Amino acid sequence: MPNCDFYATPVDHESLLSWLFEEGACHVYELSSEFERPLQRFTSSAEVIAQFDRQFATGEKWGCVYLLLYVLGAGPPFIPRRVSLNPEACNGATYRFAAEGWGLVQLYLESPTQHGLKNSHSNHFTQKGAAPWESLNSDQPGTDSWDFKRITSFSSRLNREIRKRSVAKLGSCPVLPDALRLWQAGAQMLPFTDADMEVDQRKETVNQE
Repeated sequence: MPNCDFYATPVDHESLLSWLFEEGACHVYELSSEFERPLQRFTSSAEVIAQFDRQFATGEKWGCVYLLLYVLGAGPPFIPRRVSLNPEACNGATYRFAAEGWGLVQLYLESPTQHGLKNSHSNHFTQKGAAPWESLNSDQPGTDSWDFKRITSFSSRLNREIRKRSVAKLGSCPVLPDALRLWQAGAQMLPFTDADMEVDQRKETVNQE
């Protein structure tokens, strides 16, 4: 399965991203750009982790960084799509850019907030899964333009690496080392309840013994 939900903090993400950049099999883009800014392509784990320092107008830090991965040799040339904005709803901004493509791989990374830690996530379309939606976006190169076998091979390596780095599970979700530290310190692992977490904590204690 291409999907992998897992619990990780920026400390865990930095290590995973270093592996990803060292492997060199993909280019890493933000999901969407800031208003009237070009779409960012990241070239190091430090550049990605720095995105967690962004703040809302309230001063609260962003809890997520959404990435899309373009697997080299697996599709048409990557071209960000310009998205028109309503300036009245976007503080005067009239456009931004978005990363789009049937064969792009999602890597959505979460960070602890005052509410707890949400699961991070990787996933992508299969050709069969994308086909019913293809007619809704005729501006994109079609699914036949993508090598989904190559994309699935890449995402399988990514998911294996995530699972290999895990040290526990919460439900079916791998838990990476720094996230486990938070969990054991009492942080909420969303959307699980305290009761769910207590049961899994006991299972993990048994497994470690």
